[in-house]
Amino acid sequence: MVADFMARARELLAGGVDEKRLKAVERLLAESSLEPGFVTEGEMQSLHGSESSFTILQSDPDGMTLMLSRFSPDAATPVHDHKSWGVACVVRGRDRYMHWELTGEGGVRVLYEKELGPGSFVTWLGPPHDIHSQQGIDGDAMELVLFGTNVTTTRRNYYDATTGQPIKR
Repeated sequence: MVADFMARARELLAGGVDEKRLKAVERLLAESSLEPGFVTEGEMQSLHGSESSFTILQSDPDGMTLMLSRFSPDAATPVHDHKSWGVACVVRGRDRYMHWELTGEGGVRVLYEKELGPGSFVTWLGPPHDIHSQQGIDGDAMELVLFGTNVTTTRRNYYDATTGQPIKR
């Protein structure tokens, strides 16, 4: 099932990654997530050194990666980038998604905030449009997230949510 989704997503993105094609992939991801057995929870690994975690469902040789992420209500993830475009679909729980933008001074500020529930999704283009933070609301939020690259092998940038300034890690 996951391999079929990945192949279909790749077909939708064959002409290049833009907002229109990512919207088509988000609809496909939302539909696929409802198929019995599509969402499987494997061993979860820590995400961003926070209470959140993830498991990779499939990572292709070119880097396109689908992961299942769990976002804790205890604390938001740090503000971070992935150096990739992405599509995220909530499959269980509720998520507070904050999208950030770079300022002229090299820091970040909130561009918009969304509350996402099951079947809700968000997309973002590649850098510098990929800066965000997430937190479960009233319990864990589980999301399927498709990235254009294997983000587990990419060094991310992190920012202080209060000051907006870069954090050295």
